[in-house]
Amino acid sequence: MIHFLLIAIGGAIGASLRFLTGFLAVKLFGKSEVMTGTVLANITGCLLAGILLGLVSVEVMLNQTTILFLTIGVLGSYTTFSTFALEAYQLGKVSSATCILYLFLQLVVAGSATVGGYLAIHLITSN
Repeated sequence: MIHFLLIAIGGAIGASLRFLTGFLAVKLFGKSEVMTGTVLANITGCLLAGILLGLVSVEVMLNQTTILFLTIGVLGSYTTFSTFALEAYQLGKVSSATCILYLFLQLVVAGSATVGGYLAIHLITSN
C-alpha cells in the first residue's frame, strides 16, 4: 500500500511539474509551434529517466520504493515518453526484433489508434 501512495504522490508532483513546464516553454521559446511544453517535458523527462537508469546501472543505492516513486510516479505523470524511451532502449539491448515490434506497436499501432478514435467520434457525431 505504501508503494501505491508514494506513486500517487509522485504522480501529483509530476503532473504539477508538467503543467509548469508548459509555462516555462512559452517563457523560453515564445508561442512556438514546435518547442512546446510537451517537447520540453519529453526531452527533460527522457534525460532524467536516463540519469536514473544510469544511477541504477552503476549500483547507486536507490531502493525499490524510491525507484517506483521517481519512475512511475514523478516521471510517469510528467511524461510517458520517458517510459517509452527507457523500455525501447532496454528491449534493444536484449533483442532487436523485440525492440522493432515494440516500436511498431507504440508508434504505428498507437498512432493509428489515435486517428481511429478521432474518426470514430466524428462518424458517431455526424448524423
